[in-house]
Amino acid sequence: MVDSSPLTSALPAKPVRRVASRREQGVVFAVSFLFLLALEALFRRFTPDGLRFQAWNSERMMQTLSLRELREEPVRSLWYLHIQPPLLDVFRAVLAWVHGALDSAALVDAVDRWTYVAWALVFAATVTLVFTWVYRLAGRPAAIVGAGVTALHPGALAFATLLDSTAASALAFLWFCFELWKLKREGGSIARLAAASLVLFFVRSIFQWPFFLLVALCLVLRSVPLRRVGRYLAVVTLFAGPYVAKQLALFGTSMTSTFDGLNLCRAIGQGEPDLGGVRLPPHVLPASLPSPSSAAVLRQDEKLGGYYNYNHLDALRYSVGLKYVCRRALLEQPLSVTLASFAENASLYGEPSSRYQPHVLVDRLPWREPLDFVFSSPMLWLLLLVTGVPALKRLEDRAAWLRVAGLVLPVLFVVVVSILFEKGENMRFKYFIEPVLLVFLCVEGSRLAARVLARFSTDAVPVKPHDSSVVR
Repeated sequence: MVDSSPLTSALPAKPVRRVASRREQGVVFAVSFLFLLALEALFRRFTPDGLRFQAWNSERMMQTLSLRELREEPVRSLWYLHIQPPLLDVFRAVLAWVHGALDSAALVDAVDRWTYVAWALVFAATVTLVFTWVYRLAGRPAAIVGAGVTALHPGALAFATLLDSTAASALAFLWFCFELWKLKREGGSIARLAAASLVLFFVRSIFQWPFFLLVALCLVLRSVPLRRVGRYLAVVTLFAGPYVAKQLALFGTSMTSTFDGLNLCRAIGQGEPDLGGVRLPPHVLPASLPSPSSAAVLRQDEKLGGYYNYNHLDALRYSVGLKYVCRRALLEQPLSVTLASFAENASLYGEPSSRYQPHVLVDRLPWREPLDFVFSSPMLWLLLLVTGVPALKRLEDRAAWLRVAGLVLPVLFVVVVSILFEKGENMRFKYFIEPVLLVFLCVEGSRLAARVLARFSTDAVPVKPHDSSVVR
């Protein structure tokens, strides 16, 4: 049997194999890349500084190291990075080295300008992968629709011009889901799935090492032999394991980010508590931490432009203290308060992803309102329900349901983490799964449209009284 949808596992009849040609993929990539560059050129005159479409430069981002340290101590800075996974700052360190002769303000501008170019490539790759996946499942017309909607999606345009890793994370998750979908009992590639998983691990903090265990479960549900599951775990452990060990040895955590305390407090409605009046037990704070002299990123209070350096050791201690405050709050505050906070997070998650921050380009798009309506609550959930129920009805047996569960679990994982561990930026995290949801909606929408057209064409044919093929 061959998958006929991102969720369903089999067709009653043998499907026709469809594969987009390299030429078609190249055209889609080039057109979408040039489309974004043209939009940026058109709307850049509205930017206050002639460069950025949002108010924040890359130095202002909480999750980034300062370009000053990345230029002067690249290896040491990345080794002592604890606020986020390293891939974004590895990229910024390369740009800082290339433009090392520039002064502070010019360096930030140069790095941000080339980041926009890189994110345009990510945007084009996202559009192309949506096109490729939909093409395989529903043919060229549906794939063109999928690519067009992706390219016009206000959220995609907003995050392709945001100087953090959101756009790259969405592309990596789309690639991961594509490889997971292709991975059947003997088909697909464990190496590519592992590579996509590792990119997620090293680019976004919600994909921690427990995510690898979830993926292994998904492989089992999709009837992948245990030897291949073991191969997947071996590959991701080989590359992610040393980094986890490094974080544990240096900072006392196996996670790639130390913002978990802050995020947890926000998620349950505690905001950003002041620890001045909190007496922390002696065992709460890490017993040993690197010396501030180990790297400038651990001791510098400010980044370029005067923005606070969250990689400072004091910020690390603050975050660890917040985890203790969060645990105590969960035990002391009424359950109804915690659940109400989660409900608020879920409501924020349903808002249009493009509304994350004011945006010079996206705020002026004439097609923004209808697409934001489609990609937000309640319309998005209604569309998924309308297309998902028929897809689930086509499942034939328990094995098919399990294979579907193996595809859905990673998406649900992102949804749950985005609601239970964040407050305020939840709609931004929704964009991580929106390209995947768009693939599903295009494929199932194409199937429903074909069914409706077939019914109309059947109704239009004159029927003889003795014709037994009539659907009554």
